[in-house]
Amino acid sequence: MKVVRATAMLVCLLCLWGRVCSAWSASQFLEFEPIEIFQGELAELKLPEMGLNTVEAQLGKSKIRLYRTKDGDSAALIGIDLEAKPGTIKAIIKGVTKAGVFRYIQIPIKVKTKSFQHESFSVAPEFDELGPDLLERIRQEQQQLDRVFAILTPDRMWEPPFIAPVSSEITSAFGYRRIINGTPRAPHTGVDLRAALGTEVLAANRGRVALTGDFFFSGKTLVLDHGGGLYTMYFHLSEFRKGEGADVRKGEIIGLSGMTGRVTGPHLHWGARVNGARVDPFELIEKLPAKAGPASGAEVNPSTKEE
Repeated sequence: MKVVRATAMLVCLLCLWGRVCSAWSASQFLEFEPIEIFQGELAELKLPEMGLNTVEAQLGKSKIRLYRTKDGDSAALIGIDLEAKPGTIKAIIKGVTKAGVFRYIQIPIKVKTKSFQHESFSVAPEFDELGPDLLERIRQEQQQLDRVFAILTPDRMWEPPFIAPVSSEITSAFGYRRIINGTPRAPHTGVDLRAALGTEVLAANRGRVALTGDFFFSGKTLVLDHGGGLYTMYFHLSEFRKGEGADVRKGEIIGLSGMTGRVTGPHLHWGARVNGARVDPFELIEKLPAKAGPASGAEVNPSTKEE
């Protein structure tokens, strides 16, 4: 009896680690073909119908949410942070069918290097130094933002397509990095859009206002929670038109553009986070169109058959 129990436990552990495929009759292991995603970009993974009832999913150490598409398929947004280390990470989906069969699905994600613009220049030291009080304020404000982004609202509120918050040209690209006095600075985690003072700023999609505040770098800041780990951010506003907790529709006015915070002129900074990953917000428009075509999502197919 002890031998039988030990053998069953060993098989279970090996299955969880992906070293065997369905050696245990009450579980099934599926390995999918790798998917390539560049730094700062995203993909909508579309899974075939598997009849899963209870589902958990994660990308590396981050939880991700599955949702239903209009076609009835299961899907998930996968975002790769602009500073993610190139290499392979795994999206893991675990679930149980109505028949009680445990399924373990593994999707390798190849993180590809992307080249971002940069420039180097020098300034007088006094123009590039922040006192301890300001540094403490900046630290606290970043913690406040991190607490918001750590909340994973389970229900998806957005529907494709996404829209740009203002109709104008990009003045500073996503991922742009400055090297000041020989020291690399944090990369630009959004896009700057040309916007005259007082331009109406629209919600990129349906969501809920998760945060409003006046921060040192970003000035008057509004964060929209679109559900399922997706957030969009709107910086340097001159005025809020929606308060925290407000539900907003796609295209609804949420504020007016301005030049608050550490800026030299009026514009709108638009950013996006997907399960904590900082991604180019225009990826939401390009990868999630109203009618999903072959290039809008990544179809995942098993590389090996179930055994």
